Amino acid sequence: MFDLKGKLGHFRRPDTTGTHATYPFISRTALRGLLASVLGMEQLDDADNFTALRLLSPISTCTQEMSMLGKGFESGGNNSFNRPTAVEFVVNPHYRIYYTGKYIGDLAEKISSGQSCYHTYLGSAYCLTFPEFVDMTESFEVTWRDRITTKTIVPTSVISSLSFRENIYYSRVSGMQYRYLGGRQFENTIDFIYSDKGDPIEFVPLGKGETCPIPVNFADVSGETLCLW
Repeated sequence: MFDLKGKLGHFRRPDTTGTHATYPFISRTALRGLLASVLGMEQLDDADNFTALRLLSPISTCTQEMSMLGKGFESGGNNSFNRPTAVEFVVNPHYRIYYTGKYIGDLAEKISSGQSCYHTYLGSAYCLTFPEFVDMTESFEVTWRDRITTKTIVPTSVISSLSFRENIYYSRVSGMQYRYLGGRQFENTIDFIYSDKGDPIEFVPLGKGETCPIPVNFADVSGETLCLW
């Protein structure tokens, strides 16, 4: 596991053009891009690579007008484009990332020694971050349970019903891109339930034999249940 934090983050929603709205936390494709940058890979494959994400700071956003001078993709290749554009930022983002997969040894070695093959960002090039190693521990796969409580964000597709507690509020983010194919092309989307303040999410998972449309695993790590996707 390792931490990601910074002053600003920007994980642009693809459905915003005139303004650049952000997802409330790092997207699945941005996170896999960051892992690939640490490893020196062009792209992280999906085979046997799972991540979980826990919010370690409340979600807060602000909006700033920025010049898009030189951003040719905003103006059909015209590099003189200079229209002020409203950009939404996540302020002081802080996440704990859990990873399991075939690159776990290489990632632990590089992050623990402060190394990365390429620059690592919280979404955009002006939002630098430097992953901080926390620990590498053994995990245990969770067998089916009739109720799960986790502090990590949860894909909606694995939830049968939510359990609500006093003073704990859930939010939903929809349409997050699932897989990057290259050449600005993506495949499928993923939706999440999360708590703005990082409170535990309690839910009833899909029943035995029900199929989730995307691969999702649950694991126990140091007494906590993680939702890995």
